[in-house]
Amino acid sequence: MIGFPNQMRSFDEDAGTFRFSGYDGVMEVRFVLEAPALEQIDGISRSPDTDYLAAFDRRRAEIETAAGRAYKKHRKSLIWLSIADF
Repeated sequence: MIGFPNQMRSFDEDAGTFRFSGYDGVMEVRFVLEAPALEQIDGISRSPDTDYLAAFDRRRAEIETAAGRAYKKHRKSLIWLSIADF
């Protein structure tokens, strides 16, 4: 079962992606969330002033739930998440 004990996350503005990790036992699973997915689930729009990390934190529970479903389905060490995963 995947868990998310580490609250670290980062946003790569150039790539338009968020990175965060989960753990299945001792195995680290890396997740990449596309910014357009977060924009849709949080109702924000891309602008230089958009605080993407705050939006990620507001939606963390939904993101982790979607990440868990995607991991259960694919069982890879790197999982890309898009709006289709929500």
